[in-house]
Amino acid sequence: MGNLFLRAEEIVVLTLFNGELSEHSRRMAVWYPFCSVIPVMPEQDNQNKTEEPTARKLKKAREEGNVAKSQEVASVMLMVIAMVVLLNFGDWIYGRYEQLFEFSFVDHGQSLNNQASAMEYLGQALMFGFEMISPLFAGLVVVAILAHVGQTGVVFAPKVLEVKASRLSPAKGLKKIFSMRGVVEFVKGFSKIFLIGVIIYFTLRTEIGNFTSFLVMPLKEILLQSGDYIILVTSRILAALVVLSLMDAAYTQYQHHKDLRMTKEEVKDEQKQMEGDPHMKNKRKEKAMSFVRQKRLDHAVLSSDAVVTNPTHYAVALKYEPREEDAPVIQVKGMRNRALKIRELAREYEVPVIENPPVARALHASAEEGEFVPPELYQAVAEILAYVYQLKQQDTT
Repeated sequence: MGNLFLRAEEIVVLTLFNGELSEHSRRMAVWYPFCSVIPVMPEQDNQNKTEEPTARKLKKAREEGNVAKSQEVASVMLMVIAMVVLLNFGDWIYGRYEQLFEFSFVDHGQSLNNQASAMEYLGQALMFGFEMISPLFAGLVVVAILAHVGQTGVVFAPKVLEVKASRLSPAKGLKKIFSMRGVVEFVKGFSKIFLIGVIIYFTLRTEIGNFTSFLVMPLKEILLQSGDYIILVTSRILAALVVLSLMDAAYTQYQHHKDLRMTKEEVKDEQKQMEGDPHMKNKRKEKAMSFVRQKRLDHAVLSSDAVVTNPTHYAVALKYEPREEDAPVIQVKGMRNRALKIRELAREYEVPVIENPPVARALHASAEEGEFVPPELYQAVAEILAYVYQLKQQDTT
C-alpha cells in the first residue's frame, strides 16, 4: 500500500513540475485517476528570449494594455482605505444610521398612507443612505484609481476592448491556469490564507485569557471589547498583506519584463521592419542625398559673385576672392535642368545672371566644380566680373 502511495505521489510531482511520467507511472495513473492531473505547461518560449525588449516592443505592449499591474496592490489598498474610513468616519456613519432608523420607524412609521408621502419618504431615505456610504465610496474610488495609475501611469488601450476569439479559447484558459504562473497564483493564495490563519491564531492565543471576563461584562462592553480585538486582528492582517502585495508588485514587474523579452530572431525581424525593404531604404537614402545636394547648391549659388549662362543649356556660378585666391573659382555648374535650377536660385538670391554663351560653354567644358578658372579664360571672366562689380557700385550709389 505504501508503494502504491509513493507511486501516486510520483505521478503528482512529476505531472506538476515536469509534465513527464515514467511508463510504470502511466500504468499507475490508470488505477489512480485522481492523480493524473493536467501537467503544468513548461514555459519553454522564455528560455529562448535572451534579448532585452526594444522601445518599440514596450510601446506596442503598452498600446495593447499589456502593462505590469499587481492586483494584490489594488486589493490591499482598497482594504486599507476601507478600514481607515471606517475608523475615522465610523461614529458619523453610525449616527446617520441612527437617524435613518429613527426617520423610518419613528417619524414615518405610521404616515405612509398615500403615494406622495411614500415618495417623500423614499427620497429622504435614499439621501440618508447616500450620505452614509459616500465617505467609503469616495475613498474606494480614489484609491482604486491611484492604485492603477500609480503602477502603470495613464494607459489608453482601445485594443483591450476588442473581442477576440483567442480570448474565448478554453484551451488557452486551461494552459494559463496550469502554467507556472498558475502555480505562482496558487502559492500566493495559499500564503495569504496561511498568514491570516497564523495571525488570528497567535492573536487569540495572546488574548485568550481576557475572554473569560466577557462572562461578567455588560453586553455593550462585550461589543466594544470585541470591536477592539477585531481592529487589532484586521490591522495585523492588513500589515502582512501589504508586505505580500509589495512582493507581488516586484514579482509582477519582473515577470512582465521577462515576458516581453525577445529572441534574437525577433530583434532582427523588428530591425528589418523598421528599416523597410531595400528599395524603400535606397529611396530614403536618395532623398536624403538629394536634400544634401540641394543645400550645397543653394549655398554655392548664394555665395557666388555671378552666374554665367548661355542662356538655357549651361549655367556656371563664379566666385572671386582677390585676397585669398589667385583666380576666380567655379562654385557650381550644370546643364539643362540643373542649369535652370542654378538660374532660379540666382534670381532668388539676387545674384547677377550674365548671358554669355561662348564663355558659359567654355567654363563648363574646361573646369570642374571647386576648380580655378583656366588661364585662357581669365580675360573673359575678368570682363564679366568687372561688369558685375560696376553694377553693384551703381546700386549702392
